[in-house]
Amino acid sequence: MPRFGIEAQGRDRTPSAAESRDQARRESQLLVERAQKGDHEAFAQLMRLHQRRVFSLIANLIRRPAEVEDIAQEVFLKVYRSLGRFDFRAAFSTWLYRIAVNECYDHLRRQRAQKSGAGKEVQLGEPGDLEGLAAPGRSPDVARQAELRQLVEQLFGRLPAHDRLLLGLRELEGLSVEEIAGVMNSKENTVKVQLFRARKRLLELHRRSLARRARS
Repeated sequence: MPRFGIEAQGRDRTPSAAESRDQARRESQLLVERAQKGDHEAFAQLMRLHQRRVFSLIANLIRRPAEVEDIAQEVFLKVYRSLGRFDFRAAFSTWLYRIAVNECYDHLRRQRAQKSGAGKEVQLGEPGDLEGLAAPGRSPDVARQAELRQLVEQLFGRLPAHDRLLLGLRELEGLSVEEIAGVMNSKENTVKVQLFRARKRLLELHRRSLARRARS
């Protein structure tokens, strides 16, 4: 497999300003157009622009650090091979993250199949038909959002893979519900419900952790 000269990113600051994200989208579009014409340096710049978030997304789902870079390399290889078919109907980042999510789920399925010994696919909680359920109420305020981010970071390893993905995209990476729906190839109401449930599970884990500490 070719290596793209990228390195796993640590805990770099995540830009959150809308202006920065708009600029990144414009820069991505120009680089994609150049890369589709065979400009290899443009492709390398494109990957450097997005690699931190791709590594972060993968690390949210794959808990073994040694596997994260291999999966990232496979993601970038698939992007390289299929970039000519990207048609700009979605944002490049949405298309890229969808490839990363699918690669992570494929990896998890292979692991589960190997452990089961039967090759049986294990359901990992992909978006389901939840549109009929009531969506949660108002979005949390700034203080609540900061609390959720802290809880996500503390309890991430104890959450199911799908919850880690959703909360990582929303609370850690700052993607909107609309953007997450694009990444997950799902509906916004579905994402809202799944985020609501993931937050409930996260807070329940937190309550249990506090209760254990109080008893000790």
